[in-house]
Amino acid sequence: MVTRLPVGSTEDYRVRVRNLKVYFATGGRIFGKKHLTKALDGVTLTIKKREIMGVVGESGSGKTTLGRVTLGLQKPTEGEVYIKTDNEEINVVKSKVKVVGRYAQMIYQDPYSSIDPIMRVYDVLAMPLKYRKEENIEEKIKEAMNLVELPLELLENRVYQLSGGQRQRLSIARAIIVDPEYVVADEPTTMLDASLKGEILKIIKDAREKKGISFMLITHELPIAKIISDKITVLYLGKVVEIGRASDVIKKPLHPYTQSLIEAYPKIDPSLRDKPKEIKIKIDVVRPEKGCVFYPRCPFAHDRCKEKEPELKEIDQDHYVACWLY
Repeated sequence: MVTRLPVGSTEDYRVRVRNLKVYFATGGRIFGKKHLTKALDGVTLTIKKREIMGVVGESGSGKTTLGRVTLGLQKPTEGEVYIKTDNEEINVVKSKVKVVGRYAQMIYQDPYSSIDPIMRVYDVLAMPLKYRKEENIEEKIKEAMNLVELPLELLENRVYQLSGGQRQRLSIARAIIVDPEYVVADEPTTMLDASLKGEILKIIKDAREKKGISFMLITHELPIAKIISDKITVLYLGKVVEIGRASDVIKKPLHPYTQSLIEAYPKIDPSLRDKPKEIKIKIDVVRPEKGCVFYPRCPFAHDRCKEKEPELKEIDQDHYVACWLY
């Protein structure tokens, strides 16, 4: 469903998510009730135009589900998702996937399974353009190849002839060649060597600068989010526990879970290597029936945490946390 907006609308956002919930029935009953897995439970966030929003958290935190819902690939149990162009607002939940696909694309984690290996590189890039009946196909393919720094000589190669890094570049080129407003990059560097990760992040930044694309960067690597993101959202078991400017979240983490994620990474500075960890959380992941979703693992949990769920609260400018410590 597409809603026309007044040209020059002052609402400065590209993607708007409100109270998003995705519940899965996992089979069986507990005390006569169906057991539900809450992949997302009340997620609210906004991605501005030309902004890169890093979404971080452990496996199972709901990162990929969030990305898929914002693209219309997964229907939510409840909540709203909107993508805004210069003069239109797309209701993602009520729109067909092919409608959302005009404005939003995805870079998948695994370039080996997301691209047909026997296709020619040229055909991989030409197919979405032909489907949309675009003009100047040759010019657009050349522009995309240059942006992701792939030599034009590879256009006649089969995908299986490319290296892993080249396949991921091709995956990015395929996503941006149709000039989307918004792209979800799902762990785009996970399957790459450390030497290639910086190059892929540079390509994403260049795509933002040259094409004005907004990105949701999904990653479990906080250093990756720190390098490239304007803002960082921290997810834990489907809940947003902290959100703010990337520099604030990394330098002044407020939530104990965010602090533990940062402490988990090795310190490059030798003077910090022997420093004892300030946050030690329990390993077992248990989702409580009520209260703060993190309290079973939190070293600072008290009675209030077990009874009532904290709401996101602005502690510093544009820096929000859901924790009873504040």
